[in-house]
Amino acid sequence: MAFMKFKTSVCVVCMTFVASALAAMTKSPEYGAVLITEVMFDAKTSKSEDASTLKSKSSGDWIELYNPSANDAINITGWKFTDRSEKKVKAGKKTRGHVFVIPKFTLEPKTFAILARDEVAFRDAYADRPEALEALVRGSFKFGLSLKGETISVLSRANETVFSLSYDDKNPWPSPDKGSSLEIIDVRLDPNDALSWIESYEIGGTPGAVNSNAVAWR
Repeated sequence: MAFMKFKTSVCVVCMTFVASALAAMTKSPEYGAVLITEVMFDAKTSKSEDASTLKSKSSGDWIELYNPSANDAINITGWKFTDRSEKKVKAGKKTRGHVFVIPKFTLEPKTFAILARDEVAFRDAYADRPEALEALVRGSFKFGLSLKGETISVLSRANETVFSLSYDDKNPWPSPDKGSSLEIIDVRLDPNDALSWIESYEIGGTPGAVNSNAVAWR
């Protein structure tokens, strides 16, 4: 009988914890309309070909957003990218420097948007990739992406979660070599399942284009 009481208590605690976690995130009616399909959190630094300048190039951190709809364009103007919880963003607590408000931008069907930590550095690093520059959103988010993993989210203008990704650096999550990105294999898979992701085949990743190791892309 004592064991049954203990088991019941544990179940109640678990259910309370799950309910609290769900309550902390309000899924927007637009949830899943935009996906995070690629993450660069350990960009490689390369030396400039012009030895006289002695400059190094690095794109810095960035993420790729994708509109999977075949027909509907999505206006993401005023949406937010953050590494803080929805609850904190709504309350305005400890979010200074951790919320990037997306400027005027429309994601056409089956197209990409790139959010960069340093817009100028990204433009310099991917100067020879027109698809990356075409997808780049103006402005820079000031917070870095953790090498050890974290939760990053896209919020609507109403501060409701449109998409959330929790990645990690521990097995079974891939551990990309320096300069490689984290790519989703198939946009139909669960993005919070480690097996849905893989290290990019191309150094520098594939910002603004279908991922280098994509199995299916619909």
